[in-house]
Amino acid sequence: MIFTELDETTREWMLRRFEAEGSGGNPYRSEVLSQLGSAQWPDIMRQAITDPGGSEVTLAAALNRPGYWQVTETYVRNGMARQRSVNPTQVSERLAITEFNTWYVAGLAARLQGEEVTGCRVYRGGIPKWQPAGCSVHEGQTYTVAEIIAGHRVGYWPPPGVPGRFSIPAGPGCHHTIERV
Repeated sequence: MIFTELDETTREWMLRRFEAEGSGGNPYRSEVLSQLGSAQWPDIMRQAITDPGGSEVTLAAALNRPGYWQVTETYVRNGMARQRSVNPTQVSERLAITEFNTWYVAGLAARLQGEEVTGCRVYRGGIPKWQPAGCSVHEGQTYTVAEIIAGHRVGYWPPPGVPGRFSIPAGPGCHHTIERV
């Protein structure tokens, strides 16, 4: 992923937003994390945010432990819920990309708001393995910083979320992020 303003200042804002969600009583946790993985998650995410070299890559490496994951996960295909075995490498990468990007977007949006910047542009920060239709429509579009902040996880958290509501990233697998205009 390419994050155009991933510097110390943005990392400070990322950490503030992450800690605010964590103290809010209902922080996001992936359903695929095991009890151990859920317990370790805040420290692992915090490390990726605060380490000057931290990224979705270092986060994925820290998460790639079989004990951090459920043995199976539920997914939906053709409208039917199914079960599949969890591949720790794949779920580590998927969660790391989505979550590091989520906190980058939240942190940069808060930073821009603090700097009285009102607009930002959505761009594709990396090449996805697949392209969800819900997020590709936002590529290259300009939104207000307030819209980005209001959309934080709204489509999926807390469950069931508000499906179809605007959010960057749009959900798991979305590689879209933001930059100042």
